[in-house]
Amino acid sequence: MFPVRSHAPAALTPLFCRAYSVTSTSLDETLLQATTPLAEQLAATGVWTAARRGPQKNRKKAPPKSILTGDKARINIVDEGLCDHIINYAGPTLKRHKGCDLLDIYPGAGLWSRKLHDFLQPRSHILMEPDAELYKPFLKPLLDRDNTTLVPASGLVWRELNSVLTPEYLPHQQQPDEAQLSQRNDTLLVTANIAFHPRRRFLNFQSIASLLLYQFVESIKTSSLFQRYGLVRMLIWTRFDDKYGIIPKVMQKRKKLAVETELSCDWVREVCGLEGSDSVWYVRDDNLDSHSAVATWKRMKEADIRIRLPRERVHSEYLGRQRRTRTAPVPGTKPPVFRRPFLKEMHQLEAAHDEDVFPADSEEYKTMKRFRWRANWEERKHERMHEFMSDLDDITALKRSGKASPEEIKQAAAEWEAKLYSNPKGFAEEFVTYKDNLHLYRQDPPLLHWDRRLYEPLTVHGSDFLPNVPCSLIDIQPKAVHPLLRQTGPHTNRAADAFDLILTSLLNHSTQPIRQGLDALVPGAADYIFPRWKSAWDPDQGGVVFEARYAHLTPRMLNARQWEELLELWMEWPFRPEFHELVARVNDDLADEEHILATD
Repeated sequence: MFPVRSHAPAALTPLFCRAYSVTSTSLDETLLQATTPLAEQLAATGVWTAARRGPQKNRKKAPPKSILTGDKARINIVDEGLCDHIINYAGPTLKRHKGCDLLDIYPGAGLWSRKLHDFLQPRSHILMEPDAELYKPFLKPLLDRDNTTLVPASGLVWRELNSVLTPEYLPHQQQPDEAQLSQRNDTLLVTANIAFHPRRRFLNFQSIASLLLYQFVESIKTSSLFQRYGLVRMLIWTRFDDKYGIIPKVMQKRKKLAVETELSCDWVREVCGLEGSDSVWYVRDDNLDSHSAVATWKRMKEADIRIRLPRERVHSEYLGRQRRTRTAPVPGTKPPVFRRPFLKEMHQLEAAHDEDVFPADSEEYKTMKRFRWRANWEERKHERMHEFMSDLDDITALKRSGKASPEEIKQAAAEWEAKLYSNPKGFAEEFVTYKDNLHLYRQDPPLLHWDRRLYEPLTVHGSDFLPNVPCSLIDIQPKAVHPLLRQTGPHTNRAADAFDLILTSLLNHSTQPIRQGLDALVPGAADYIFPRWKSAWDPDQGGVVFEARYAHLTPRMLNARQWEELLELWMEWPFRPEFHELVARVNDDLADEEHILATD
């Protein structure tokens, strides 16, 4: 057993104040395969042991209890090759931090810490490690260097972290004035490993790591924690399934955390991670993924960034096309394609049928025919979706050209709406999801951080870690936030606090018309805001040119600038409610994971 540490975060503040518990201490033996020398050394400590299952009489004799203690839920990076690939791959973007102060939270066995230290040659390297006695032998090569300090404390307990953010440990850092807080501070870099297996729960959150990511991003707006020194870049290791909320790949998984990153970060990049889809439930048009991959390839070529085997994502279908053609159709110019699981099975059956014809009464033949019928039916459905999208684009272009009267535009929109409404409800909902994903991608730049990525992530394998749970490295670069988003707490106009409530309320009903959502929040809000909300009506800024059923602007379609302009208009509204009145109108869903993060 290992000690439960007091890593307790308050649900919405950057301070930990209560202990959280590990929901499970079990480890599967298949996840404890030591494939590198470092992994073997970690396994030899006896801290990581598989849970003993089965009847008492059938259990194997338990290994001798280790005299070392430590948190066996921690995941360590154990493959030197992975670290070398990351440094070679993302190193050019890290060069501006050479000679910086490096704050290293939960370094563990220290492989990543050592590789980053060798590359950056920091003037000071502070390692905050709560299991100092366990990891000290592994960290000795680093600790032998004059500019490296081991602090036996948890950097995830904000009280302990703040005790290190002082002149005693960071003599070169000065807290800037209000104006300089909005400037990058390349002289300080933070890296942390918050990957745990099993995942740790806290309150309504399935994973404490997801909540930590949320609080790291929130600290940018409030200039708390290490962001008190300016805009500080973060390199965060997480489990592969803890990244969904911070870097979604489809609109349906874009929740509050993702919107917050768009408001406060220049980029959120996945440097490395598990290959494959992030969701078993949601897919978007394959044409979007293909075009996004080609655009990324062009950015990589301009930056002279190359992926080398064995870390290249070789199994991705759309990346395969990218390598062959380096071209992709412009999204919206051809019918959408959705990669459904049944299509793969259908192709396998068709290949087997070509080699050895199935009897007409066999289950294989019947299944193949059923899949073919479904594929043909979906193809016709996707063609209809493309027709509706093309008609909507034509009406938008006609409106913008000024060649049609308002009455003609209104009539065309009504006919389009009636035609779509005549289809089954399921078709209309599927079309709207396709349309909204396309809307996010068509913006310049695309709305999702994933579609703006500078490079494709490197591929990781379970054997790169111990326990063998694939992890992702997330690169977060803060940016200056809107001045109103810094107005939080007493002695301010509470604009940021009001925005937090507005954002939560609207995203809780992300598919309803934004006008309806505003009036549900406070009656009369839409009447004041909508006529003055310029970006909501400008397609070049992510807006729509007319309101019609299935074509109106919804909260999930809003980009960062539209959210900022909404806040500006809210604060200008003479009849806006006081903050305490707004609190009384909004349900307290702020600590609800469903509305903050994206989970599978």
